[in-house]
Amino acid sequence: MGWNGDRRSWLASSIGAALAGACIGSAQAAPVQTVPGMPAVTDAANLYGEAGANHLSAAVSGALSRVYVPNLRSDDVYVIDPSTLKVVDKFAVGRSPQHIVPSWDLKTLWVTNNAEGRIDGSLTPINPMTGKPGKAIAVDDPYNMYFTPDGREAIVVAEAHARLDFRDPHTMRLMSSLPVPE
Repeated sequence: MGWNGDRRSWLASSIGAALAGACIGSAQAAPVQTVPGMPAVTDAANLYGEAGANHLSAAVSGALSRVYVPNLRSDDVYVIDPSTLKVVDKFAVGRSPQHIVPSWDLKTLWVTNNAEGRIDGSLTPINPMTGKPGKAIAVDDPYNMYFTPDGREAIVVAEAHARLDFRDPHTMRLMSSLPVPE
């Protein structure tokens, strides 16, 4: 039920944004102000213009073309070759894997294993060049994870603890926490 609600909200906001854009028509979009560490926006009318096809970062050159699918029921990640649509690998990760999150520098994929109501959450690194996992790192309730715009910190959303944990983006060592009640 939550996913459908989120999807409807996303769809409604997307349609609203599209309609707003259509109403503006050919009006010039205002320049986009970024924060330090963020790349420049090349087209103010399309914030994600540089995130499309043929705009991949050099950091992913040589990475395997794979789709990584966390399986919440088996605590595994399935690895699919998109050209054949076949599972080419499967490996165990921590309890209750939720998401696969690319690191800010795109050199690591992180599996967020939040352990659903337990205290043994973890992050499992995956090397995108080999498709192989590394050793899991113990982390409190990593349901979602993001990175600061400059890549200096990983932000683990510890939902069950109602806080944001700011971590070293490479070692995942806890640097600070911010309570976010409600």
